[in-house]
Amino acid sequence: MCRNTMRLRYCDMHPFIILSTISASFSASQLHSISSIENNSASPLHTLSRIATDHKQLASGIKVTEQKLDGVLPPSIGNLTFLRELNLSSNSLHGEVPKEIGQLWRLRYINLEGNAFQGKIPVEFSNCTNLQWMIISHNNFSGQIPFQFGSLMKLTNLYVAENNLVGELPNFLRNFSSLTALDFNTNYFQGEIQNSIQGLSNLTYLSLYSNNFSGSVSSLYNLSSLYILDTSSNHFTGTLARDIDLAFPKATFLKFSYNNFTGEIPSSLSNISGLTSFQIYANDLAGRVPDNLGKLEHLSFLQLGRNHLGSRESNDLSFLDSLTNCTKLEYMEISDNRFGGLLPESIANFTLHLRTLSMWSNYITGPIPEGIGELSGLSSISFSRNLLTGAIPNSIGKLANVSALYLYGNNLHGGIPSSIGNLTKLLTLRLERNSLNGNIPSTLGNCKGMESFDISSNHFTGNLPDFLFTQLQSIIYCDISRNSFASASHLVFGKLVVLKTLDVSYNNFSGEVPAELGEAVQLQYLGMAGNSFEGSIPSSLGRLRSLTHLDLSDNNLSGPIPKDLASIANLQNLNLSFNKLEGEVPLFKNASAVSVVGNSGLCGGNPELHLQTCKHYLRKGELFSRKAVIAVALSAVTSFSLLVIVYIFFRTGRKHKRDDVDCLAEGYQRVTYRELFKATDGFAESNLIGTGSFGDVYKAVLDQNEGKPVAVKLLKHGATESFTAECEVLRRIRHRNLLSVVTSCSSLDSKGNDFKALVFEFMSNGTLDNWLHSGERHQETRVLTLAKRVEIAIDVGCALDYLHNGSETPIIHCDLKPSNILLDDDMVAHVGDFGLAKLILGDFSGGESMSAALRGSIGYIAPEYGMGAAVSPQGDMYSYGILLLELITGRRPTDDMFNYEISLQSFCERALPVPDHVEEIVDQTLKLP
Repeated sequence: MCRNTMRLRYCDMHPFIILSTISASFSASQLHSISSIENNSASPLHTLSRIATDHKQLASGIKVTEQKLDGVLPPSIGNLTFLRELNLSSNSLHGEVPKEIGQLWRLRYINLEGNAFQGKIPVEFSNCTNLQWMIISHNNFSGQIPFQFGSLMKLTNLYVAENNLVGELPNFLRNFSSLTALDFNTNYFQGEIQNSIQGLSNLTYLSLYSNNFSGSVSSLYNLSSLYILDTSSNHFTGTLARDIDLAFPKATFLKFSYNNFTGEIPSSLSNISGLTSFQIYANDLAGRVPDNLGKLEHLSFLQLGRNHLGSRESNDLSFLDSLTNCTKLEYMEISDNRFGGLLPESIANFTLHLRTLSMWSNYITGPIPEGIGELSGLSSISFSRNLLTGAIPNSIGKLANVSALYLYGNNLHGGIPSSIGNLTKLLTLRLERNSLNGNIPSTLGNCKGMESFDISSNHFTGNLPDFLFTQLQSIIYCDISRNSFASASHLVFGKLVVLKTLDVSYNNFSGEVPAELGEAVQLQYLGMAGNSFEGSIPSSLGRLRSLTHLDLSDNNLSGPIPKDLASIANLQNLNLSFNKLEGEVPLFKNASAVSVVGNSGLCGGNPELHLQTCKHYLRKGELFSRKAVIAVALSAVTSFSLLVIVYIFFRTGRKHKRDDVDCLAEGYQRVTYRELFKATDGFAESNLIGTGSFGDVYKAVLDQNEGKPVAVKLLKHGATESFTAECEVLRRIRHRNLLSVVTSCSSLDSKGNDFKALVFEFMSNGTLDNWLHSGERHQETRVLTLAKRVEIAIDVGCALDYLHNGSETPIIHCDLKPSNILLDDDMVAHVGDFGLAKLILGDFSGGESMSAALRGSIGYIAPEYGMGAAVSPQGDMYSYGILLLELITGRRPTDDMFNYEISLQSFCERALPVPDHVEEIVDQTLKLP
């Protein structure tokens, strides 16, 4: 079988693959007997060995592929000494390859690909000194490539891909002057390449894909015979050669994706005239894309996504004009970069061969050109997460071959054009998070193959058309949440055979929850929160055995909770909060997944729900005994007395709480506990973005904040002092490098517990700590350049200067550290978390002592605080100095390497007297290759 896994097909590369000699070696009946022996019979390979031995004067080649051969390769295979070609690929052979394989000294070609062989590669292969082709890919071989293979001097093709091999690239390879193809992909090789394959002047194919290689690839730049090079999914560093055209003049396929390459795309790339595919996805390239790539007349695949290309400037996309000359271009992807400026009209001039056009997550502005409709060959378009404005062009309906259209996360307005109904091949339509409005056009019902439909977080109005669930029978994912569909609309459902996700939350739907939803047996997520649904929860929902999330919160539902909901085994989140439900709550296996707050009529259930015990009253007509009447009367009196006490306490408490609400003074918008609960989806873990000593931080979207995300800091119980201190500071400060507060909330939660929260402006790039130390938690580390670290240091310095000298009352932060420094969209630093801050009401010498309780973060607290010194600006400056050292070294002051003998300060001090040693302390990500 000819396999093609992003490499040259074997059958196209060498005539030995066509083993025509087998017809002279075996009769058809003999071959049939070999392939038809069952697993519980004698080994088919033993039979093969016997037949070959009987015909050894003829048996020069054996090919038994894709015949479901099972069992192990017997030692008797070594008897086939006249074999020159052996092809047993694509079967189910397993076990170790016997060492007797080394007796086949005449062997020129062996192919064991696509089996389940395991163990180490037999060293005895080194005896087969006539071997030219070795193909052992897609097995379970482990260990290293034996160094004894250095004797295989005639080897031209070596394929060991998709195994469990380890070690470095063998040095003996550079002695194999006849090598034309090397495939090491998908193993666990490591180390630097260095000179291990230098001098291979005949090498045309090299794949190092998906290993752990590191270091520079400069040693590859003299392999001028290469046609195909794949170094993707490793840890290579450095830059692409400026004269890449001289390094790979014959290249047709160059793939450098998923590495750590820096620098720019060399303009000399356009001189590689035969190049058909260039991929450098997910690296750290920067700068402009050359404007001369249009010279690559054979280019069909261009992938530049997930880099830092562009500068958010207006002419970043000028290179697209040149690419319109590439008449064979089928795939172009430039997503997740920094490209800015208008989407040029010239995209209408791209070749009709273009199938994929992907530009998501950039800074592209302006409207989508009307000329987009001329690209009739397109099957996938992604302009999502940009700054596009204007309406969706009506010409989009001319793209009859489009199956995926991604326009979400822009500023598009207007409605969905009726021409959308012409896209009868459309499978995915993503328009969420725009400013689209109006009604859904009825023509959308023509897209009967639709599988994914998302128009959430827009301004659509009117009735939801019936066809959405009656004609689109293939729909799997549907999200129409956070719109304004009219309350008069009635949800009509057909046969929801494959629907897995349905979210209609936060609209104006009314009426009862449709019982027909119980027929959607594959439904996994059902969100109907934030509407005006009424009546009871249909018991039919209990039939949804695949359900993992059900959210019916913030409606007007009444009646009991269906018992069958408690028997759904996969249920991970059930939110029935803020309704009018009543009666006994069934027992759930996972009570932590259930929320029923805001339903005063519920009782019983799991103890974790903290509901009142259900009281079972006597039925009508039953007689009360004298003792029972007295007990009931006493109970009533006691209850009434308790209610009076609670009422008095509650009024006192409410009066006290009201003072807390005004902790930020007038001028701040008000927000309630219920609004924050709703905005964070019930303080769901999926919205949790940070955890600290005083509380947790959640991402939320408040209606009164114009849909902009905010960060809600939920204070832990007992953190009243921190809340008060932070409010006192926040109401006094205003500076571009301080975290802006939106509002605060001091109230009671649904269980009557004290609730305190602060709402801040959302910082999209997280904390400085995450940027400096993300490698401790994630495989891929985000890198801060030296220039950016200097800018952050200046930002923090300006914030401290303002706090100490610029505000009306001097403020000492007392807890300056990377996790309290937030970065906005433009990577501007903002100092936050003033829970330990102190106001200095007199001169600096009279600050509050910190000797009673050292509050702050270990490693950043000034040493004098430990000896009872008063808080002062000097204490903050000490913390700032530690922060600067952390920016330079990339090490925390609490790093495991630091102890009572060495600290972060002394670690740096030791290197300073000797300039050559400074490099030893600098963050590795800042070092040049």
